[in-house]
Formats: sequence, C-alpha cells, structure tokens
Amino acid sequence: MTRTVNLGNLKIGGKYPVRIKGMLKSPYSDIGALVKEAKMLEKEGVEALRMAIKEEQDTKLAAVLKKEIKVPLVADIHFHYRFALSAIDNGFDGIRLNPLNISNKKEVAYVACAAKERRIPIRVGINSGGFKKSFNEPRKMAKEMVRVVRDYLRILEKEKFFDIMVSLKGADAQVTIIANRLFAKEFDYPLHLGITATGSFLNGIVKSSIGLGGLLSQGIGSIIRVSLTAPSYWEIRVAKYILAALDLRKQGPEIISCPTCSRCEVDLIKIVDRFNETLQKSQLKKSLRVAIMGCVVNGPGEARAADIGAAFGKKKAVIFKKGKIIKQTDEKNIITDLFKEVAKL
Repeated sequence: MTRTVNLGNLKIGGKYPVRIKGMLKSPYSDIGALVKEAKMLEKEGVEALRMAIKEEQDTKLAAVLKKEIKVPLVADIHFHYRFALSAIDNGFDGIRLNPLNISNKKEVAYVACAAKERRIPIRVGINSGGFKKSFNEPRKMAKEMVRVVRDYLRILEKEKFFDIMVSLKGADAQVTIIANRLFAKEFDYPLHLGITATGSFLNGIVKSSIGLGGLLSQGIGSIIRVSLTAPSYWEIRVAKYILAALDLRKQGPEIISCPTCSRCEVDLIKIVDRFNETLQKSQLKKSLRVAIMGCVVNGPGEARAADIGAAFGKKKAVIFKKGKIIKQTDEKNIITDLFKEVAKL
C-alpha cells in the first residue's frame, strides 16, 4: 500500500479509491469557455484538474476557477521554476514538476520549501518524449525514467519534503508498464498513471486501456489521467470505463451489449448508442449492469444475469429485472421503456 497524499480536499493513495484526473484544454484567453469546460468535467466525474502553465499570468486563473468548481487544481509546470512558485502563491492545490526540464537542485529546493509551507503536494512527472536520446529497448527507457525520478526524489527528500506523487509515462503501453512496475517495487509514493501522446482517438483508448488496465489490475496506481486527442470529456468517460471494467470503481450504470450478427433483426448499434446518451444526460450514479442484447442465443441469459436488461427476438423485446420478465416492448419504445425501469432501481 502506498502512502496517502492530500491534494486539496482529495485524498490520494493508501486505502482510498483510484482517482480520476482531467486536463483543461480550452484557451486561457477565453475565460467563459475555460469555466464552462471545468464545470462540465466536474459534472462528468473528474476529481482533480490539471492546467498547463505557459506564462506566469496563467497562475492567476486558479482564483477564477475556484469560484466556480470544487475539485482541486494542479499547475503543470515546465522549464520555469518561478512559475511553480507563482502557482503556489496564487492558490493551486498541487504542482507538477518535470525532472527533464526543471533540474537545478537549488530551484527544485525553492519549490519544495514553498510547497511544504503551504502543505501542497508535488507530482514528479516524467514523459518518454522529454529525453534527448533514443533507446532501442523499452526496458532501457523504463529504467532510465526510474533513475531520473529517483535522483529527483532525493532532492525533495533532502528538504524533508514527502508530499509527493510520481508519474512515469511512455508513449506506448510497454514502456509505461515496465517503468511503473520498477518504481512500485522500490517506492511507496502514489503513482499517477497515464500514457502520453497516445495518437488517434481509438488508438489512444486502446493504449490507455492496456497500459493503465495492466497496472491497475496488479494494484499499481492511485490516480489516472487518460490522454486523448479528443474533447476532454472523453478522457473522463474512458477513465471511468477502465475503472468499471476492473471492478475498481463504478460511477453509474454499465451497459452490456452483444456485437450483433446476422441473427440480429434490429439496429442494435443505434439502440445502444441512444441508450448510452440517455444515461449520460441523466447523470445517474447508481452502480447497475444493464444488458441490451440483439437475439435469443445469449440475450435472455445476459439479460437475466444483469440487474436489468432487454433481449430482442425479431422486432420485439422483453425487459428483464433481476432475472424476471417484467415487460414487453419493441424497437421503437425500447429506449423510453428500459430507461424508466432503470430509473426505478
């Protein structure tokens, strides 16, 4: 078990559940859009938000956002240690430092002292893309990532600073898995998991699911951030799906549906998509398993095994609740009828 770190009012690591972090992507010049995105992500279920600090004046945005949202804010700092000091002064709940571009020991020590005084944590975050040399084997890169972080931790620990989280992110799942496994064997600091620069939307989902899922299934990881070249709300939804699939956290209903085949006589893809949209809009938080099946082969069995479900036979469907048929419906009315029953549970 890792030690526990406090990020604002959020406890990370130790006995606490795996947390979900997001990142704001709106331009800081548009305060209205930034606030709207932050509130939207909070509604989606994000538990901490990171902001990339490009200029010192960006650190003043913490005060603006804290008037609108309750989740803690983390300042993502690169190159300029003074930006970290400014972020601490302006009310950020946490700081991320990159060992590959803020490495001066005195500068790091200044930040550690300021963070210690304000009782806010530092995440030591290293990405594979920050290295200026190439590695021909995943394990070599992973070992180098751990070595760099280890040396950085010594600087912080010398200042008696221990409110630390660590992230070791590769652009592929293999490097990330190896690096985090190596680190977890040696240290008990909470690990922030993620795959960096994942590529296209589907590619990013697959990489993140394999990398994060592989580590989480071994008990490694205290907070996750899914990185996608996509709107920020997708990152939160995918993170929730990953945690739900591993039975680590469920923050709403889970849909079980078949892949369809020639036996299916309804547009099940459309039905499932529409039903999922209905669930997202409803913001239901109940942990339920909802089965939507397209034919009589596995449909009735899956529907009975779920908390609630529907199984089609031709254009008609039966709705099951706790293994018992409670209603008959059809393709036209299935969304409304099934949701009504889900909402009753």
